Amino acid sequence: MMRAEKVGLKLNGRNILRDIDCTVTPGRVTVVMGKNGAGKSTLLQIMAGQVTQGGAAGAVSVDGKAMQDIPSAELAGRRAVLAQSVQLGFPLPVAEVVELGCYARYHQMTARQRKSAVAQYLELLDITRLKNRSFPTLSGGEQKRVLLAKCLLQLDVENPDHKNNRYLLLDEPTAALDLEQQYRFVDLATRLARERGLGVLAVLHDLNLAARFADDLLFLRNGETVAAGPTTKVLTKTIIQETFNVDCLIQPHPCFNCPLITTLPYGKPNIAPALAP
Repeated sequence: MMRAEKVGLKLNGRNILRDIDCTVTPGRVTVVMGKNGAGKSTLLQIMAGQVTQGGAAGAVSVDGKAMQDIPSAELAGRRAVLAQSVQLGFPLPVAEVVELGCYARYHQMTARQRKSAVAQYLELLDITRLKNRSFPTLSGGEQKRVLLAKCLLQLDVENPDHKNNRYLLLDEPTAALDLEQQYRFVDLATRLARERGLGVLAVLHDLNLAARFADDLLFLRNGETVAAGPTTKVLTKTIIQETFNVDCLIQPHPCFNCPLITTLPYGKPNIAPALAP
């Protein structure tokens, strides 16, 4: 498991995060939710090992080993991060962007091995047709799939025997995607978690996406935990109100085995009938 314990971050005298616990389990999807400024992306960055400045507190471990004690090359094979947005300074073709996943072992692989690995993940993500396209010319959804292919290649290249658990961290992966692409992307990430035993940590804003795909939820507000646990237990009317300051209606989904959440106008709390806890 990847585990954050009593994680905190204080910047310029302000608590960005305070005493946050978060666990990511192989084969399960953990989703972090909260209002803008709640500390969601900061938590993900801390768990990725990307926040090392003073003011950070607590500990992050990967399968029982402190993250700071894991060499960079080994860490690259244990966790991969898909950021909110990636700006490329050069119009690299898609195949070369995916090949960046081989970076840490670039000189230990032959050109033929790298090409074969890239082809495998282009096919896995159904983007082989894009391999010669310039990355900046792709749609948002296509770019996210390319970057996900790079992340998966990174995890497999650095951990070829799958001796260690692997973790995929997704920071607002559905940002700027249309509705269809949002569901396609999260569904794909979830299926990969199940099929490949990946532990997935994702920051999302859409309650219904979380209800449909998350195994576990962590709700944050003002840098503190509102609730954490299995989705079936913590996705409740009361917790949604406490986290987002909006009322809602929670009903059985007509198509899937999950709840359907309808949010109501802000400023009018507690007007919805209590159809769910």
